Amino acid sequence: MDQSAPVAPRPSRRERKKHEARRRIYEAAVRLFLEQGFDGTTVEEIADRADVAKGTVFNYFPHKASFLAALAGEWTDRVTASLGPDESWRGATGCKPARLFLFLADLGMEERAVASLAMQECLRCCAVPPEEPRLAELDGVQRFQELTRAILRAGQAAGELRRDVDVREATGLIELAFFRTLARWLTAGGSRRLLHREITARLEIVLHGLVARRGVRVGHAAARARHERGR
Repeated sequence: MDQSAPVAPRPSRRERKKHEARRRIYEAAVRLFLEQGFDGTTVEEIADRADVAKGTVFNYFPHKASFLAALAGEWTDRVTASLGPDESWRGATGCKPARLFLFLADLGMEERAVASLAMQECLRCCAVPPEEPRLAELDGVQRFQELTRAILRAGQAAGELRRDVDVREATGLIELAFFRTLARWLTAGGSRRLLHREITARLEIVLHGLVARRGVRVGHAAARARHERGR
């Protein structure tokens, strides 16, 4: 019996054309953002550079924030293509976030201008108007965050990480440590070795905490502080 994996069906001509159009629009937008800034670029200019109608741009990217989500999705695909799916990664859970974020740091070094643009605009998108979607809710960003969440959930299931910790909150802390470190490197410069060392050190703090093994637990300390304030 043939045990070979089934071959995925080839995309139809229509699907290939849609993919090519989306890619052309995305690449045109990124080039324009780098040339004249995110706010300084209009949808009309993106459509003109990509040689499509303005409505076609909205079909693929309903909001300008959608381009940032697409970048996050693209980096997610590159992680999976290079490192494989996270469930195939070997080693203790504590090593896996470093593997992921050091790879992302290298992408940021290779595409420094794009990484700087993305981080600046991600910070600005934290205060989007109510009628626009939150960047964190868009598909590309969700897939990006799921890389870390999956690692943490697997660690909890294996008993390597605390099960009482909210995975979404922990993911936010890890990403904050990474992006802050990368942002500082993009501004100040430095060697790849330095960037890797700083990211690794900060991930260690987030994953292992500051409390000594025989010290007072954070929850108990917080409860005691509240009690003292109430006296």
